Amino acid sequence: MVLQRVVVGVDFSAPSEAAVRWVARELAPTADVVLVHAVDVPAPPSFLRGRFPSRDTLAGTARAGADASLRELGAILGPERSHLELRDGRADEAIAAVAAAYHADLVVLGAGGDTSALHALGTTAERVARTAPAPVLLARQPLAARGATVLVAMDDDGLTPALQQWTTFLAAQFDAAVTGLHVVSETMLGRLVSLAAVVAGTPEPPALGVGVVEDANVWMRELVAKGLDSTRTRGEVAYGDPAREILATAERLSATVIVLGRHRATGVRRQLLGSVADRVVRGASCSVLVVTEPAIDAASVGQERPAA
Repeated sequence: MVLQRVVVGVDFSAPSEAAVRWVARELAPTADVVLVHAVDVPAPPSFLRGRFPSRDTLAGTARAGADASLRELGAILGPERSHLELRDGRADEAIAAVAAAYHADLVVLGAGGDTSALHALGTTAERVARTAPAPVLLARQPLAARGATVLVAMDDDGLTPALQQWTTFLAAQFDAAVTGLHVVSETMLGRLVSLAAVVAGTPEPPALGVGVVEDANVWMRELVAKGLDSTRTRGEVAYGDPAREILATAERLSATVIVLGRHRATGVRRQLLGSVADRVVRGASCSVLVVTEPAIDAASVGQERPAA
């Protein structure tokens, strides 16, 4: 798997500039890097407008400063592999639009070194992860060149080709140990058990016992063996709230990146799956890679892209 074009959202903070350098040197050293900054000047309250220059004037000043800063970052990467995109409007909309226009393989957003910085990124990060046409990596801190720990969250659909490919890529790129995690929702399981009791006509729900745990563990071992490098990967099954269990497992393992999928679904399923991804993005103390399902077709990553 070769990344050909990576879009990086920048706000000129130290974390976002560090993310640019890390992408260019470590994650995708041969890829074109597209730097995106959005100028979004708020309108002052009507009763204060007389105290500020016009919005157009403020926006022009912001654009001039952003243009200079983008050019400085681009110069670090070199003109042969950097593209600069200065857009007007909301950051998430601009980043998603640029990713679509450039047929990006990946979108990267840099977050600060403490948890509050990632939370502050919240709204923009969640929106980008929902709308971008490519996987989105929220880089809380650059992954170490060696010895990273990858936690990949799998649902009952199994390990999709996109999740498999991204997990394998990260594991090889950063010599990472991998843990595959499936969380069985206690709410869902309790509902099924209760309905089974009604069908059986028994007054009490049947006890699940060790058989259910064994079935889940066998399924996870088979899934890991089919889709991932078993020499560096282990599987776990947890029971509880999916987002909470993913975050707790990441903390326990000192994971450097969480990989999870976001299905292109509609209605209640989209809301439920989306809420898990959103909560992991907000609550994680490590980097998070959100892979849209289907994202860029796994077989097409690394193939030639149309000219931008």
